[in-house]
Amino acid sequence: MPISAALKEVYASAPTTQRFIETLALSHSLFSQTYYITNDNQNWTFLLETGATATFIAMPFKIVLPTSDGKGNQDLGLTLANIGRDLIDPLELAQAKPSEPVRCVRRVYLDTPSTTPADSPLTLLISAANVTKEAVSATATRMDVLNRAFPNNFYKTSDFPGLRR
Repeated sequence: MPISAALKEVYASAPTTQRFIETLALSHSLFSQTYYITNDNQNWTFLLETGATATFIAMPFKIVLPTSDGKGNQDLGLTLANIGRDLIDPLELAQAKPSEPVRCVRRVYLDTPSTTPADSPLTLLISAANVTKEAVSATATRMDVLNRAFPNNFYKTSDFPGLRR
């Protein structure tokens, strides 16, 4: 889904009557639940793009959106401040399965309860994290799109019999 006209207007004019709310969803197979957090001073209940309802818990975080560089990397910088053991413990538990990174989904909503995302959700994988007493800093990334094989399908003789000699 592309960015909504209402969100474009909020980005462009910053009206006092409406604002955008950034949210994150952190998930992993070893987590007991998906953690929904918002960078607002209150909890919000929003609809996900699937139609399910999720309550986003207020927790201060800062994100630096990804930029496209010449190497094809698109890294998002993420800092979660003042988090408790309820989120640190699952993040430490995820280290037991290093082959599966923590999944991070960034969504932007307008400040109207029970609305759907106003922009396409951005799904990234946390590739590195650093936990201190004050904050958790992490880098979330997409795969290296420049070094990915194109076309991305394998030509097998079972699918393409004309390839046989």
